[in-house]
Amino acid sequence: MSHSFHLAVAKQIDRLRAGRGKLFQDPACDGKQHLSLFVGKVKERETHMCDVDMLIVSEGLVRIIVEIEESGFIPTKICGKFLQSIFATHFIQDSRLDHVFPYSKRVLFIQILDGSKFNKTGTSKYLQARLIEEKIRDMLHMLPIKGSTITDYHLVIIGDDNNPYGLEAVGASMSAALA
Repeated sequence: MSHSFHLAVAKQIDRLRAGRGKLFQDPACDGKQHLSLFVGKVKERETHMCDVDMLIVSEGLVRIIVEIEESGFIPTKICGKFLQSIFATHFIQDSRLDHVFPYSKRVLFIQILDGSKFNKTGTSKYLQARLIEEKIRDMLHMLPIKGSTITDYHLVIIGDDNNPYGLEAVGASMSAALA
C-alpha cells in the first residue's frame, strides 16, 4: 500500500528537525520498524499502548511524537491515539535495555490530517478538528495529567494537494521541544 501522504509529511518533519535529535519512522514513513509506546520500560503486551508514525529522540529522551492520519477524520481515532500516547511513558525500539527511551519532561504531540479527506475548509469536520485541537490544548494547559509528560499538542490539517508546508506552523514548537 502506498503512503504518499505519510512520505511527504515525513520528509518535511525531517527538514524541520534540522538535524537535531534522531528521527524514527515507521514503515508507512519509509522506516524499518514499528514505533511502539509502552507504560514503563518493559516490553509486554499488557503495557503496549499504541504504535505511532514518527518520533524524535534527543539525548536519550522522546521529545516529539507524530501521528499521521491520511484515511479520513474520525474524532474517536484522533482522540484515542492521543490518549493512548498520554498513558505511555516509553518508546521501546526492541527488547534490549539500551533501546528503551523514556519520555522527556516536556513532549510535543503532533497529529497531522490529510485535508483532502475533508469536503472543504469551513465545513463541520474542519471546524470539529479545530475544536478538538483547542480542547486538547486547553486540557494540557489547565490540568496536569498525572504521570504524563505530553505538554503540547498540535493538530495540523494539510491541504488536498498533500502540501506539507502546512507544517511550518509547528516548526517553532518543534524547535522548543528539541532545545
